[in-house]
Order: sequence, then structure tokens, then C-alpha cells
Amino acid sequence: MSDSPLPLLPPVQENRPKGISILAVLHIGGGILGLLVTPLLAIKFVTGSGIPEGLNQIGLSPILLIAAYLFLFALAASSGIGMWRGKWWGWHLGAFYYLYSIARNAAALVHLPDVFGAIPAEALEDMDRGPEFYAVKYGGRTLVHALIYLYFFKSNVRQFFGAPNKKKWNPFLTHTAIYIVVMTLRNIFWP
Repeated sequence: MSDSPLPLLPPVQENRPKGISILAVLHIGGGILGLLVTPLLAIKFVTGSGIPEGLNQIGLSPILLIAAYLFLFALAASSGIGMWRGKWWGWHLGAFYYLYSIARNAAALVHLPDVFGAIPAEALEDMDRGPEFYAVKYGGRTLVHALIYLYFFKSNVRQFFGAPNKKKWNPFLTHTAIYIVVMTLRNIFWP
């Protein structure tokens, strides 16, 4: 019997695509860190002067925001573990993470005029970053995450996860349907 502690994850497999290794490490690290920090953010929302009112003014519920962060960080951590281990469910969770991110960032991009339209002109002048900054930010994120989502459909990536290379529309439709269900539930419970 060895004295070394048991590793949390199995060793790197030789056939794992480098991109999946990088994404898995980023997802695990970012997801765990986010899950640890989110309670501090929740405390800040409760104790921070004007924060809940400011979020409500632009149509965001602090409770919904914390729940969304917890969902995203849990999704990131679990998808990272599944990707690292080469599990088919890890492929789905990782791919869904990016489809969800594409939709979130594209929605943010579309709603920029509404958000900045709700800010008084004098307050807009005092802001360090204007609408152009956020258009580039959310547009760039949408593009990068779309490219990463497409990466999940490469033949060698799908082969690593044991996915058939044939029906590529089925997973896309599944991820889209799950996104619609998640958004519908969000709208039902937090209108």
C-alpha cells in the first residue's frame, strides 16, 4: 500500500486533446473558486449600501444573480471534472456551458441600449466605460465562446469522449432545449 494520497482525478490520458485539458483545468479551478467566493458576494449584496436597489433598478434580482452565479460555477466545476475524466456527460456539460454563455452574452449585447438608456445622461458622462466598451466585451465573449462550442464538435474531441461523429445537430438541439427550460424556470420563479 502506498503512502501517497489518492489523486482527486485520474492522471492525464495521452489521447486527451490539449484544448480539453486546458478547458477542464480552467473549469475545475474557476468553478471551485467561484463556489467559494459567491457566499462573500451574497454578503456584500446584503450589507452593501445601495447595491440591491441598483440591481433592482436595472431589473436584476440580487437573489437571482447569486443563484445564477452558483449555477454557473457548479456547472463549470462539474463539467471540468467530466471533461478531465473523458466522460460523455462531461462533454455535454462543457458544451452546454459554452452554449449557455453564448446566449447570456448575446442577450447582454442586445440589452445594452436598454441598460444604458435607463441611466441618466449626466451619470453616463461620469462613467469610466461607455456602451462601446461593453459592446466589444459582450460581442467578443460571444464570438470566443461560439468558437469554443464549435471546438467541442471536432472529430478528435468527440472521439475522446466516445461520441459518435454522425448526428451533430442532436446535441445542439438538446443543449438548446435545456437552455430554454432553464430560462423558462428562471422566468417562472424570478419574473
